[in-house]
Amino acid sequence: MHQASDHLSALLELQRDLALESDIDRVLARITAAANSLLDAERATLYVLDDARHELWSRVVTQSEFKELRLPLDGRSLAAEVARSGKPLRIADPYGDPRFDASVDARTGYRTRSLLVLPIDSRARERLGVLQVVNQREGAFEEHHETLAMSLAASAGIALEYVRLTGELARERLRHARIAEETRHRLARDLHDGVAQTLANTALGIEVAQRRAEHDVPGAMEELARLRERVLEAQKGLRDILFALRPVVLEEQGLPAAVRALAQRVNGTAGTHVVPRDVSSTRRLPPEAEASAFHVIREAVTNAIKTGRATNVSIDVRDEPAAIVALVEDDGAGFDVAATLGSYAPRGSLGLLQMRESARLIGAQLTIDSSPGHGTRVRLRVPS
Repeated sequence: MHQASDHLSALLELQRDLALESDIDRVLARITAAANSLLDAERATLYVLDDARHELWSRVVTQSEFKELRLPLDGRSLAAEVARSGKPLRIADPYGDPRFDASVDARTGYRTRSLLVLPIDSRARERLGVLQVVNQREGAFEEHHETLAMSLAASAGIALEYVRLTGELARERLRHARIAEETRHRLARDLHDGVAQTLANTALGIEVAQRRAEHDVPGAMEELARLRERVLEAQKGLRDILFALRPVVLEEQGLPAAVRALAQRVNGTAGTHVVPRDVSSTRRLPPEAEASAFHVIREAVTNAIKTGRATNVSIDVRDEPAAIVALVEDDGAGFDVAATLGSYAPRGSLGLLQMRESARLIGAQLTIDSSPGHGTRVRLRVPS
């Protein structure tokens, strides 16, 4: 009874310390060290599941000749067996168990006499690793040792789940940063190649017209008229960019009105006929959902015109049960979706990545059907 109380106190103290520790490797090392001390064992190893390589690898090893051990998940080892089955093993005679791999003992001269091998799972019961405890100093591991070790494995599961979630969050931030940065690059390129270039040329033209006016006023006036047309063209380009970023009509009247305005604005660009075919939706979505949905539609239309070389583009925005569905279809050149996304490049698949990210952020379902020579069909289903 006294020993059980000591173990409980030790576990509570460990949990308190782990809650205050931010270094995950130290957390896992504390857990394996606690396994040695609380279970009166000689060694402990904490294996982490490597899904990509289909292996278990030793993230923490105590009192071992090896700095790192890697075990194939489908191989012959007790750790791999527990990783596959999810069932703990308590073995008093490892050499009598056909699943035991004695090769490590053979290489080191160490003798394994007893083992506890336990699964490490997330709260969703997803396998994250294995905790293996070796050689109970007073004999074999007993049931109370297994119960105690399961508590340590649970603590390890929380720590490893934190590692995974932290990694996913870091990758998520990098993806957002990458897309935002490349969006800024594309916006800067559009401004430089369009508005900025036109304004620079116009400034030079005004200087020429000023000098010409000294001896040829009618000619200078003609030059100023041409420059005025350039300025108006730059103004139109700037308005197009502002419309792409955040159309006022979207905020005031909703997605269907914004889609009709988009079709009217780009119809005839590069000889492409763009029509709102079935824009019959009457529902309003939250502002962020409408903005993301519009971005997907606009990007699909832009891709059809600029890279798809489409002759005809049609846009639908209609209501369905519990959702608004947008559809953009074109008769352009089409492309290999998987290959385009796989060979990501700033000037290639950035638009597709932005479309997927916009859909994901609002919980929408995005489907892109295309193949070379057969046009493209982009379907967006936004829950309403």
